[in-house]
Amino acid sequence: MARSHVLQGLSLRSFCVLLCFIPVAKGMALDISFTTHPPGYVAGRLPLGTGNSAHALARDPENENYIYAAGLFDGVARIVRINLWTAARTTVFVLPTSITVSGFAVLHSRALFISDAWHDKIFRLHDKNPPDGDFNDPGEVSELIQPIYRNPGGDWTGTTVFIIPSDNSRLTLKAGTVLFQSEDGGTTQGEVLAVANALTTPTYVPPYRRYFWGFNYGGGLGLDAQGRLLVASSFWPDTGKVWICEDLDGNREIGPGESNILVPRVHPTTEWAGLSALAVDSSGRVYSSVGWGFGNSAQTDIRTFTVPANPLQTTATVSTFATLNSPYLSAVIFNSTTRSFAPGAVNGAFMILLGFDPFYGDVDYLLTLRPDGPSLAVRRWSQYK
Repeated sequence: MARSHVLQGLSLRSFCVLLCFIPVAKGMALDISFTTHPPGYVAGRLPLGTGNSAHALARDPENENYIYAAGLFDGVARIVRINLWTAARTTVFVLPTSITVSGFAVLHSRALFISDAWHDKIFRLHDKNPPDGDFNDPGEVSELIQPIYRNPGGDWTGTTVFIIPSDNSRLTLKAGTVLFQSEDGGTTQGEVLAVANALTTPTYVPPYRRYFWGFNYGGGLGLDAQGRLLVASSFWPDTGKVWICEDLDGNREIGPGESNILVPRVHPTTEWAGLSALAVDSSGRVYSSVGWGFGNSAQTDIRTFTVPANPLQTTATVSTFATLNSPYLSAVIFNSTTRSFAPGAVNGAFMILLGFDPFYGDVDYLLTLRPDGPSLAVRRWSQYK
């Protein structure tokens, strides 16, 4: 069953419930892997442990050797921190039944933000002063702010969470502003919400309004090399579209003339599963995943493009970067905002991918792709030879 035949007119919550009832015979599940990728890269796996599974990923902003994952580990719902080289993991937070992670982002080791589409809430985890390395003290887990602009069924269907890393004049947003992207059902009802002062006095920017809207089903957020906002949409009638946004008049919201469809629909006639993840490497090159199919026909294309000059007036030239035998990727992230992802780069960045198996089942590993140049450790050792 392709996602395109399920999602139209349904909320993300309904889609997740329906997936649970797709009949999958015992032994039917298959491994997923890259079926093609360009030369100059090496593909790998990051094991999560037998029977474990992740459902959302986040970059570690303090250490490029680690990432964060939310999922089921040792039979318990947790957020964990994973070493990219050894796969060793430590528990950051054991999730109570009152919190389900649809998407999350990490400000630093003492602050995380969670979008919970199941319970219609946005949560803040804050290890307050004096920090003690956990979120178990009173008041350290709280609802950040009440979601606004729910879908016609009354649900908050937020998924992607993104944190503005530094003061951004192109978006008129301060460092630490947290963006939440919804997947509200129905044509052009998705939105991006911006929350400022997230650790102290959370407020919407602009007050009690959306920062950007007009797309259908969220497919990821990112910033281009100039700090403009990239917004991806994942389903009909906006399948695979990517918008670029800039707050030209400085009024702290994206209005008429301040956005453009940088990447048009994936396919003009066929409703594919849609764009499910978006990531930007250190050079500003953008990567997005588009998946479709089921079983032996399952496939995801990772597409890539550079943002053109004058992006509010033109479109990008898109090409296929790699392919996989997974029908849908839940996340694509880079571990670094500074390391090169160019082919053959020395000590290059990791691309980390979280996907379903061909029958929409969980897998107990993440996929990785990185330049095949030597690591920093190898380079240092070679100096002594």
